[in-house]
Formats: sequence, structure tokens, C-alpha cells
Amino acid sequence: MDLKVDAESRLLHQSFSLIDGCIVRTLSLGERAYSSRVPASSETAVASSWWQKYMRGAVPIAEEKVGKTLTSIDLFSGTGGLTSGLRQACTELGFNLRSLCAVDQDVDATEVHSNNHATEERITKSVSELVDYQIRGIRDAARFTYAPDLLDSKLLALIGSVDVVLAGPPCQGHSNLNNQSRRTDRRNELYLTVPAIAIALQARMVVIENVPAVIHDEDGVIDVTTALFNEAGYKVSVGVLRADYLGWPQTRERFFMVATLKGAPIGIGEVAQALAASPMSVSEALLDLKYHVHSGSFLDQPTNLSPDNKRRIDYLFNNDVYDLPNSERPDCHKDGTTYKAVYGRMYGDRPAPTLTTGFLTPGRGRFVHPFEPRVLTLREAARIQGFPSDFQFNTVSAPVPLRAKLVKWIGDAVPMPLGYAASLAVLLPERARTQSA
Repeated sequence: MDLKVDAESRLLHQSFSLIDGCIVRTLSLGERAYSSRVPASSETAVASSWWQKYMRGAVPIAEEKVGKTLTSIDLFSGTGGLTSGLRQACTELGFNLRSLCAVDQDVDATEVHSNNHATEERITKSVSELVDYQIRGIRDAARFTYAPDLLDSKLLALIGSVDVVLAGPPCQGHSNLNNQSRRTDRRNELYLTVPAIAIALQARMVVIENVPAVIHDEDGVIDVTTALFNEAGYKVSVGVLRADYLGWPQTRERFFMVATLKGAPIGIGEVAQALAASPMSVSEALLDLKYHVHSGSFLDQPTNLSPDNKRRIDYLFNNDVYDLPNSERPDCHKDGTTYKAVYGRMYGDRPAPTLTTGFLTPGRGRFVHPFEPRVLTLREAARIQGFPSDFQFNTVSAPVPLRAKLVKWIGDAVPMPLGYAASLAVLLPERARTQSA
């Protein structure tokens, strides 16, 4: 993705400045500008400083409050990574956000969502059980045979009152790591429940994320979804956002579709260009957390490594290398492996690689800490994924959640800046309309 675009040619533009001891971020859309600020410390007024403040729990203050509350629901919600991005965008633009409902089969995840976002309702069913719909035609010619019908009383009560539908349908069926059934996996069809529910709710804005490989789905799920939205009167934009291109310390990229019922969204590509910034390094992101290790919190306990993995990590540090040579790898990862990053050590002066649910296992990727002979802690991984320091992962029923659940919640999350950028695509036009009203 080429991000070297002349800032003066953009409709949307981002700038930072230091004013009265604060870092001020300004988003300019045409002749209109929206600014918010956080207290400055020793950092310079650049995107990395802004994101570092977010990581440590700073909440921006909008220079102009709208006095309007937007409502949202989160489908396939997990613990709320997408809602975190939407909330950040709302806060910077002066909106309030009311999280109406989180939908996920993981009961504990929806409780975490509620604890952090004051989410009012939780639905712990499969999303496929919540709506009845049927589609005729293929790709660009796809249409609903009849108007989608909501089947859950909690959703029925929200018809006409939802501003934003967020959704992260399961991506495993589209992932390039799925060598068995990608492109044809039945889970891919869950993507189509999102337009069905959004249209049935009469939602005004929609943000959907997935892996970039979703565009290769055999049945053209992106074309079908676009056609369904267009037929219902929505304007759609699609594109890939990559976290490190936005200044974040991780190379993760996701495919986004945004849709608006009133007016048109800003193009995903335009948002990516406008927010382009040099990435923060892993060192900058994690430096202050070195004092948390062994704090006693379940988030800070280093993983117990097998003797073989401990030996492999020690080899990296004793020899000051970042890639493990074949002589030190297990037989299954020796000659011919295509995953050179496996058992690798992160580079402290670069963004982290894409985190997966295997980030506690050195044999699953480049997940060894850059400066200490261990893998990342849960808290460090959560930060790289966009969860701020004050995010609470525990629940009433599980004061110390199962490690397997924590790994899934963190590894599957959408980094906040990605959800933030996609949310701006629909919220900035909404902000401009509100100002004109």
C-alpha cells in the first residue's frame, strides 16, 4: 500500500501540535476541523506520543462537545476491541457512546465487554440464530428474497435505535493459515448475517472487519454483502488498514467494509492515507511495563517454558541473534520450513509482527521478548493489541480467567487503531452533518 500521498491533496488530514502542555490532535475534513487533546509529558507531538498516551489510559478531551450520544451493538464481539476503536473515535469527535448490546457465544467475553464498555445487554447465542434471511442471485446480483427478520427479543427491541453496528465475523475460514477449507469454509457465510441484522435494525452506520483474504472467498461474500447494502440504500467503502502504517507498534492488517445509510462514508483508502504515520517500536510500546513483570497480577506472570524452549530462547540472547538456526530447531521446523519467524525474537526497534492466539508459544511465531529471555506476558500482548492499561479482563465469575481464554480474547482482538480508523470513515461525515443541523 503506497502511503506517500501529498497531504495537501487529501480531503481528510491529520495533524499534531503542542499547546499549553497538551498534545493536540486535529482531524480536518475539508474546511472543518475537530481537535482533541491529552496532557503532554516528555514526548514530542507526534502520532506515537498520542498512541502512547492512549496505551497508558489517557482519555482525549474534545475541544467541542456535540451533546449527542451515538448507540452501537457489537456482533461477534469478543471482549470489545472494535468497540474500543469506535469509542476512541467518538470521544475525539465530541460524541458520547452508548453500547447497547454485545453478541458472542463466549459468555465471559461478553461480561468483559460489559464491564469495560457499560454494555447494557448481552446475547450469548450464535449470530446465525438471531436473524432469518434468504438470498437469491450471486455476487453483484445478490438480493434478499424477503426482508430479514430478527428472531431475538433483545434485538427486536432495538429496531430503529441503533446508530452503529460493529461486527468481526469469524475469520478462520478465510485465513491463509487455514490450508484445509479456506475460500469454502461454511463459517464464511456468517459474514452475511451482518448485513441482514444491520438492515433489519435500520442501523445508520456499519463497520465490519475481517482478514484481507476474505476477498478471495469462493462465493464472493464481499460482493454479495456490498450488493445487499446497496439495494437497501447504503453507500459502501472497502479496503485494507494496516496498524503500523497508522503509527501502531504491530504489522497486523485487516480488511474493512463500512456502510452508511445517510450520505457516503469516507473511503477506507483515504482514511489510511490521512492517518499515515511512522510506526512506534516494540521498545517504545512496552518500555514502561518492564516493572510489571512478577507484579502478582495474572496478566504479568511470565509463561512457564519447557526446557527445550528455554534453551532455544537462551541461544537467541547468548548469541545476540533474532532468528533461531536450524541446528537449534525441532526436527519439524528444520530444513524446508516456510516459517522462518518461528522461535524468533522480536526486534526492539521495529513494530511487533502480527500477534495470534499462539503468542505465548515461541514455536508459533516471532513472539520472544526483544530484551528479556522469555515470551510476551499477557499484559504486553494486550497492549500491542490495543487494550489500554486500565482494561479489565476479569469477571465476577472468574477473578482470574483461564489462561486459554485470555490468550483467545487478546490474540483474536482487532487492534484499537484499526477499528478507530474504520470508525472515522463513518463518524466524520456524521459529525459534519451534526454540525450543519
